[in-house]
Order: sequence, then C-alpha cells, then structure tokens
Amino acid sequence: MKKIKLTAITGICLGLLLVATGCAKDAAQAEEANNQVEVVENQKTSEDLNREAEENAANAAENNEAKDVEDKDKKDGEEQSYKVTLTYPSSDYIVNGDEENKKVTEQVTIDASKDDIVNKVLEQLAQSPKAEGAESTGLDKFDFSKSKLDGTTAVVDLSGDLSGGSLEEDVLARSIVNSLLSVDGIKAVEFTVNSEKAESLMGHVEISEPFTKNL
Repeated sequence: MKKIKLTAITGICLGLLLVATGCAKDAAQAEEANNQVEVVENQKTSEDLNREAEENAANAAENNEAKDVEDKDKKDGEEQSYKVTLTYPSSDYIVNGDEENKKVTEQVTIDASKDDIVNKVLEQLAQSPKAEGAESTGLDKFDFSKSKLDGTTAVVDLSGDLSGGSLEEDVLARSIVNSLLSVDGIKAVEFTVNSEKAESLMGHVEISEPFTKNL
C-alpha cells in the first residue's frame, strides 16, 4: 500500500515537473517570438535608409551653402589691396590732338572692399592726376556715387548735366573703362545715366552694351 502511494506521489511530482517545464518552454518561445517581432518592427528597409541618406545629404548641402554665402558676405565686406592701372588723357592728345598718344597710365594700389572698389577707382580718377603728361578726366563734374559692382560687372552710373563734345566724352569713357578693367575680378564695365539705361553718355560714344575690352 505504501509502495502504491509512493508511486502515485512520484507520478504526480513528475507530472507537475513536466507541466512546469512545458510552461517555461512556452514562455521562452513566446518571449523569443516577441523579440523577433520587435526586431522586425525596428528593422528599416533599404528604401528607408536611402531616404534618410538623401535627407542627410540635402541638409548637409544646405548647411554648406549657407556657410559659403556667409563667408562670401564677410569676404566681400573686408578690405583688400587692389593693384589698379589708372588711365588719364595725355596732354598731347588734349592739346595737340595726337591720336597716337591718347593716354597716360599710372599704377596705384587702392585699399577697398569688393563692394566699394568701383567707387574707390572712380574717386581716384576724379582727382587731378599725378602722372607726368596726364590731364584731368573731367569725372569730377558728375555724381558717380550710385556706381557699384554687380558680380564681375562694374556698373558706372553718372548723374548730372552730361553735355559735352566728342573729345570730352571719348576721354571720360576711355579713362573709366580702362581703369576699371584693370581691377582683378572686373570683367566688364556698364554705364547708366541718371540710374537709367542710355544709348550714349553725351551723344557720341555708344554705351548700350557693356565694355569688355580697353578703349
């Protein structure tokens, strides 16, 4: 009788152990399945990765572009030294009409920012020349304060009473164009009269198109 009871108790214990083992196994399998689901949910497709890469690249490019603009603005506002060849009419041309000797040049260094270089050159041209055999350009008779640099084009705006003969106009245009084209970074010179496009300065020299070569 005792042997039967012991066997029964042993059987019950084994049964409980098997049940516990099965439950633990089921729980482990369930946890593993949940982990797999979580991993699958967290995994990103190649499209997602490509999209993120493109977005990151676009953001980086935008940031670099903004920085380049900021650096350019700072550089444009900084003064630097420009070597300029100023062109003046020669005394032989003004007094004697010597067509073979129309101009006298003077090498100068002008400290200016990129935004101010056009006006700085014009201010020099408006002063009495120091070079031997040079005459005044006549630029001092006009207001050129609205002149500016637009990219690589010097836009020279002359305001006032622009009247004069062909000689005066020829001298003025040559002095301005040649002097500004000698500045590093200036590729063309464009004229406006009283802030508007014009066909000529004083009726003789055509200025409807920018000048890209010396006169």
